[in-house]
Amino acid sequence: MAGALDGIRILDLSWGIAGPLGVLLLAEQGADVIKVEPPGGDPFRAYDGYKVWTRSRRSVTCDLKSDAGVDAFRKLAATADVLVESFRPGVMDRLGVGYDALHAALPRLVYCSVPAYPPGHRLAHRPGYDALVQASSGQQWEQPGWRPGPIFLHMPMPSMGAIFLVPSGILAALISREGTGRGQQVSTSLLQGAFLYTTQLWQHIEKANAAFHELMGKSYPPGVHQGMIFECADREFVHVSVMSGLPPKKSMDEILGVEPPPADELKGLLPLQQQVLMNDRRRDVFKGWKRDELVDELLANNIAVEAVITMEEALARPHPQLDANGMVVTVDDPDLGPLIQIGVPINLFGTPGEIRGPQPRVGEHNAEIWSEVGVESGGA
Repeated sequence: MAGALDGIRILDLSWGIAGPLGVLLLAEQGADVIKVEPPGGDPFRAYDGYKVWTRSRRSVTCDLKSDAGVDAFRKLAATADVLVESFRPGVMDRLGVGYDALHAALPRLVYCSVPAYPPGHRLAHRPGYDALVQASSGQQWEQPGWRPGPIFLHMPMPSMGAIFLVPSGILAALISREGTGRGQQVSTSLLQGAFLYTTQLWQHIEKANAAFHELMGKSYPPGVHQGMIFECADREFVHVSVMSGLPPKKSMDEILGVEPPPADELKGLLPLQQQVLMNDRRRDVFKGWKRDELVDELLANNIAVEAVITMEEALARPHPQLDANGMVVTVDDPDLGPLIQIGVPINLFGTPGEIRGPQPRVGEHNAEIWSEVGVESGGA
């Protein structure tokens, strides 16, 4: 069955996380994605994540630093609907394949750029990687952690936000093209990916009382959510939600058998300090419960809770639910053999997506693709 984007061709010149994964979301809905790599291959291929991030596409090598390579690339671009690149602003222009140069000859082409910083930003011409954008966007300052001060984010938040902005922008431009007949430039960045999350979650109240600021504590002591992780028996853990949406049949303390501290111990304490004191009393009791038994008991009383599990447990196969949903799949990699990977994360029931193959080897489809546009090679 054809995918929803069958007939759409995308040239993927992006590197890192955001561009490749954003394009992957389109590739597995049917788009014909051609990864355009320099001679020798994308230098980021050494990252294990690329085995997933650049699957479901074909690979062609092209030397954009040579006249022959630029000519070949222009012929290839003439067959495409979308081009995606993630170089610093101005790099593609200097190579002769920037938006202005291509749009003049290919007015229907949608040209998507996803650099670290948007054009015109004061840092736009500096090297920009996820960790540096974390620092410059305020994310490391706000991240809760194990000590006072800035904390490095293990989750690459700027890239993860941009992953969703890339296909959203491309699809919006393709829909617009249906009415206008013309493509356009689409621009986002890792910085905007970071702000995608920040604008949804970050809040600042200028004249809030001390209790509010303690509740939203950014690192040490931890805010209220960090304190709701409890150790059970056998060194297993649960996270109890601070909100459930359902009226509890019994309170957590009734289930645990924990008595509140005497009133004189609570006198003068802020709400968060009172919560910390109560949690300290609960922690010893939690350690006497088997994790799964406690989860069942809390859920039976309308208290929201989940076991804290490892990623190995979360993705373990065979798992009937994950298998049925296609969320965990086995992909046969040509170099490493069978790999357990995340499946297609968006379900279209009329035109279901699919993984269209493992990560291609460098230039694996050179002969096939260059023959389609009538050239011998990409100048390599």
